Amino acid sequence: MIFWHILLLTYTIEDQTFVSEFVFRDQSTCANALAEIYPTIYAEYRDSMAQCRPTDVVSGYTVRPKARTNGGEKDG
Repeated sequence: MIFWHILLLTYTIEDQTFVSEFVFRDQSTCANALAEIYPTIYAEYRDSMAQCRPTDVVSGYTVRPKARTNGGEKDG
């Protein structure tokens, strides 16, 4: 199964902490967004962090081969 991921951005301005959340369909998409967004955030806010966290909510399924019903032997 594939799970939704949340990109968490945390940064501090004058001793006040802010958290922004962005939701992505899978880990790969979240990681790509983090790689694009975070360098800009970090350049401005050195006291910051970003991470992709999985949720327990399913966003899709992986493709699985069909199970063989005859034990893998060919008919005939």
